Amino acid sequence: MAARYRISLADSADDAELRRRMARDHMEGDMVLSFRREPEYFLACGVQGDQSQIIKCADSEGGRIVGLGARHSKRLFINGVESRVGYLSDLRADQAVRKRTLVARGYSFLRRLHAADRIPLYFSIILDGNDEAISALTTARAGLPIYVDRGRILTPAIHLDRRRPERVCEGLTIRRGTASIMPQIFEFLRREHASKQLAPCFRISDLGSPRLLGLRPDDFYVAYRGDRIAGCVATWDQSDFRQTHVEGYSGLLRMARPFHNIAARMSSLHVLPVPGARIPYLYLSLIATENNRTDIFASLLRTVYRDQRGGEYHFLIAGLHEQDPLCQVLNDYRSIEAGGRLFLIYYPEDAEFLSNLDERPYYIEMATV
Repeated sequence: MAARYRISLADSADDAELRRRMARDHMEGDMVLSFRREPEYFLACGVQGDQSQIIKCADSEGGRIVGLGARHSKRLFINGVESRVGYLSDLRADQAVRKRTLVARGYSFLRRLHAADRIPLYFSIILDGNDEAISALTTARAGLPIYVDRGRILTPAIHLDRRRPERVCEGLTIRRGTASIMPQIFEFLRREHASKQLAPCFRISDLGSPRLLGLRPDDFYVAYRGDRIAGCVATWDQSDFRQTHVEGYSGLLRMARPFHNIAARMSSLHVLPVPGARIPYLYLSLIATENNRTDIFASLLRTVYRDQRGGEYHFLIAGLHEQDPLCQVLNDYRSIEAGGRLFLIYYPEDAEFLSNLDERPYYIEMATV
């Protein structure tokens, strides 16, 4: 088997095979989903990290990629200080090879990459329902890094359908972003994100770069108290470089879909798309409020909702840790419940780094994972 399956770093010549692998691996559930990377796999890597190494497992009989995983590094806040942190993502494997030793061999290859370029802490998110991955990766088997569970990341898909009244926060004014106020927004983001673990360290120079690919000044919603910024969120459409498709339906949803779509055509609800269709959604990104105030976030989210409802998008995808007080605001909206478990990952020689993390809440920018 070792001679047949070869593990190495992928490059641009592998782009078509990497995209095929992403499209073929589905997340099972009542709504079966695929997470695609069209038109170029590597185009989205700039959003995921400043540096990216894609590990491929190729079948030497034909060159088909049967498995992949990615090691990224990015600038995130750790204990309020900008730090280089690793992110492990896009772990995929063909069903036919999942029971073999290829996962262990892939992690052995990762260990060599780590030895050549040491990063003291990594993180990953394993989506709900992926018990197979949790079982395979978190048992501290020889050669694998240590996975530490840090709770659940909530990623509900908020339906953009029903009418909702304004939600006013006294003394607050909400405006759309402009190019002229971007320096103040990024200064505000850095100040507030420093209060959370793993929050991104974005700079104004990142706007227009691969790190914030496709994000524009008018995608921001900014809350002001007088002339001072008190909060912001951004709506990020990434459909030009990565997409989520419905591959099918199962369980009760498959039986209910025709009736739901009949009702949707007579109301403000959105129809459930046909299998193979892309889901139109926006990420609710770069969430920050002064002192993590929930009332400011509630006003921002309601303004975004009212602006985007009735347009081309069916969902807002949020992302907040279950222990973040801001996640309470998400409960006010009808949504498809989704999420995953946040794992901090390290090798034994870096255990001290993990032990020095303080008790700040976690914030994962879901549009960059």
